[in-house]
Amino acid sequence: MSDKKSHIINVAIELFSKNGFEGTSMRDLASAAGVNIAMINYYFGSKEKLFEAIVEGRSEKARKEFEELAQDTSLTAIQKMDRVIVLQVNKVLEKRHFHKVLQNEVMLNKRPELNTAIGNIFKKNGLILRTILEEGIENGEFNEQVDLGLIVSTIMGTINHVFLSRTICNLIFEQDDTGTDPFENPKNKKRVIDHLKALIHVYLQKKQVTDTK
Repeated sequence: MSDKKSHIINVAIELFSKNGFEGTSMRDLASAAGVNIAMINYYFGSKEKLFEAIVEGRSEKARKEFEELAQDTSLTAIQKMDRVIVLQVNKVLEKRHFHKVLQNEVMLNKRPELNTAIGNIFKKNGLILRTILEEGIENGEFNEQVDLGLIVSTIMGTINHVFLSRTICNLIFEQDDTGTDPFENPKNKKRVIDHLKALIHVYLQKKQVTDTK
């Protein structure tokens, strides 16, 4: 990737994080990046395609980490899932504001084509996580009755719910909104990680009782 293209992406991440997708114009991007709109269009084609490229770039980094985990024969399946949780928490906290914008785009679905593209990007990472879960089922480590789709949603959904809203985060950790930044508090981060690890250990490794009535 060229230095100029990388520069535009980095500037775009900051602007999207600060102003949202709707609140960031191509003119804003060009001005902040010190380039003209024609150059942005040359590299990306549109603001939507630029946003898609950012999502793909960030997801690709996580995908490589997930692939390394999936292929690591020194770890058990549950150890791999533990590391997935840590990686995902760190990923969201690293660019929390951008993830909030991304979440809004997915939920509002104002741009169906962009939403579909984002969904396809997420799907790639989800398939890798699914192979880890299937590995645990095949080797007898995990209960075969687990819902593979919902366990991934449980992990990702919990992290997003806690760390994408200051109000929710303060409520969960019973902190005053005028106090320490809840996203910078290492105790909060550890609490979420520990909770999710404990949750998936119980769900994945113990036999589930279902009501058949």
